[in-house]
Amino acid sequence: MKLLTTLVFGLMTSVAMADAPVAVTNLTAALKQAKADGKMLFVLSGRENCGNCQALKGLISSGKLSLPAKEFVYADVDWDDEKEGELFETKFKVSGNMLPFVVVASADGKQLTARSGYGTQKDFEKLLAAAQAAAKAK
Repeated sequence: MKLLTTLVFGLMTSVAMADAPVAVTNLTAALKQAKADGKMLFVLSGRENCGNCQALKGLISSGKLSLPAKEFVYADVDWDDEKEGELFETKFKVSGNMLPFVVVASADGKQLTARSGYGTQKDFEKLLAAAQAAAKAK
């Protein structure tokens, strides 16, 4: 019975992780990929030593925050990379001054929603829902 439970849990985890997006670490590449694939873009700009950033990454990697690969390109951008940070600031506007900076953009790279700082799973789900509503309104 224990073996069966382990196998079922492993299969469920594999299925959930199969739909998890692979992080693109170059914003230019992520913008191009979103446009080419016709997918929305979820951009997380943060630092490796940022607790809030790591908490959000944990929500994404565990599947608790659903970013289906069939719908989203996921960009995980290093805020400390001067080139990436400058592109992020030029392309997107995020009010607030706490990491992570998060933007959801349409496939053509237009910002739909954004937020800054700590957030719960529900906060980020609301952000995604607002982005999807904004995309439909276009």
